[in-house]
Amino acid sequence: MNRDENLFPLDAATISIGRRKHAVSADGYKIVSLRLREAEFEAFSEQASSFGLTNNMALRIAARRIAGFLEIDDDTRQLLLDIGSAIDVVSERILDLKVNCARSGQVDMKEFAAQHAAFGQLFAQLDGELRTILNISRRRTDGRLMLQRAMNS
Repeated sequence: MNRDENLFPLDAATISIGRRKHAVSADGYKIVSLRLREAEFEAFSEQASSFGLTNNMALRIAARRIAGFLEIDDDTRQLLLDIGSAIDVVSERILDLKVNCARSGQVDMKEFAAQHAAFGQLFAQLDGELRTILNISRRRTDGRLMLQRAMNS
């Protein structure tokens, strides 16, 4: 049995990056090693535990956020769903206006203006949320703040 077989389970594959081999488990995870000085570890561990996180989960959250992975909290996800539903309602109302216009030959301009304004407001709200979510540099924020937000979501 060679050295790698002792370090990695049989179900793990290895890939080469440069001169090193990195294990990839069957479920796609890689193990990452990290060296911290005693004071760094204590401070980090204290911060993680203050949010009820294990060190591993805190590091994973930080790594994903720092790398710019897209993760949204439950409140933001619900807000996006609500905006989408509201846009669906406005779309149906505009379609009703079109159908009524085809039947009568007249457009209720007051209702059309109201639906147009509602759509504009919803679209602006959606655009603002998406810009915030998709802004990579904004997602790469202070590590402690990332942990705090993750625990609040």
